[in-house]
Amino acid sequence: MLKSKVFRYIFFAVVVTATIYFLYLLKEIVFTFFIAGILAYLIFRPVMYFEKKGIKRVWSILIVYFIVIGFILISVWFAAPRIMDELTEVASMLPRYADQAEHMVDEVEKMPLPHKLDKIVDDNIAQIENYIYNGINNLLGGVYDFLTRVIALIFSPILAFYILKDWEYIRDSFLEFLPPGAKKDTIVIADEIDSVLVEFLKGHLLVAGIVGLLVGLAAVIIGVKYPVIIGVIAGVSNLVPYFGPILGGIPAIGIALSESLALAIYMFIALVLVQQVEANVITPRIIGDKLGINPLTIVFALLAGGKLFGLIGLLLAVPVMASLKVIVKFAYLKIVEQ
Repeated sequence: MLKSKVFRYIFFAVVVTATIYFLYLLKEIVFTFFIAGILAYLIFRPVMYFEKKGIKRVWSILIVYFIVIGFILISVWFAAPRIMDELTEVASMLPRYADQAEHMVDEVEKMPLPHKLDKIVDDNIAQIENYIYNGINNLLGGVYDFLTRVIALIFSPILAFYILKDWEYIRDSFLEFLPPGAKKDTIVIADEIDSVLVEFLKGHLLVAGIVGLLVGLAAVIIGVKYPVIIGVIAGVSNLVPYFGPILGGIPAIGIALSESLALAIYMFIALVLVQQVEANVITPRIIGDKLGINPLTIVFALLAGGKLFGLIGLLLAVPVMASLKVIVKFAYLKIVEQ
């Protein structure tokens, strides 16, 4: 009997390990389905709303798709004039920026290298060439990864359509693998996690909007041009933890630097202040209130997730912690009842 249990556990561990490795080999495809799953989850409720009105599932999905596309087009239509004016002005300034950059390069080239530094460069030219070669390879790898992500984004709406269309079949197929006694508990836990994730998404979008507004206002107060573009970029990029705020701040600092070094310094300080307030006050407070989690716990989850799993850990830290809270609370209540 004991040998039979041990064999089952070993077999289960081997199957899980092999499945994880297989999914790792197909990580590009898995990423596409992951994005499709997120998209399907985001529009699931609107689709159900139209279906309850008597509209068939397929038409409900298409209606939601058309509404989303229409909302994007209308937003672009209203925002386009101001954004296009600012983009046109930025484009007209590009030759000036290029001349400034070329002038800086010329000045650097005219600077004589110290004798020792010149000798170091000559002695390590092979290593420098190797660094350049590796940098080009890394750049090509980055381009490949970027194209993979673009393809995933293109195909994800199609996959999301089929996930929504056959959702009941997918859900029931998964539940068939569970023991009879665990099905009801799984459905209850899934419903509670679903409610928590909805609140998380609402809070995350609210935080991004606040950050975009604060950065745009900071640009106006400091006197940096194109505050609308700067604010929009800052808000959208803030949806991606860690790297997002850094990438979102580059255009703001670059535009400010084209005017003067002092403006660039002021803009940099403003960005740092906004991000510190967002990370330590706004996000923990808003997300924590919506999820019922202490703000310090939110900060700990973000730090731990980033440390252990990098960017993915930062993206999933808070929703995973909120989901674990639901599971632990449910298990605790079950134990108390028994």
